[in-house]
Amino acid sequence: MSSGAGLDSRTRQLAAVAVFAAMGEAAFMRIHAGYALNIGVSEGELKEVIYMVTVPAGFPRAIAASQALSELFAERRAAPGKQP
Repeated sequence: MSSGAGLDSRTRQLAAVAVFAAMGEAAFMRIHAGYALNIGVSEGELKEVIYMVTVPAGFPRAIAASQALSELFAERRAAPGKQP
């Protein structure tokens, strides 16, 4: 690794979401999507990441990732005192 600062937290979490979605690991993707939301990544940005992996990962994996994100967003909205 270079001596530079490396990736910032947002970029790191978005990359993790993309990789786990592409691998078909929706549970791990969801964990990292939650971390991303906690540090200020928007729902739209997470949806865009899933959109970007659709072609290389395939529609079944993209659909599974999209469903996992929808469930995460719904749970966060339903939690008292929480922001999505």
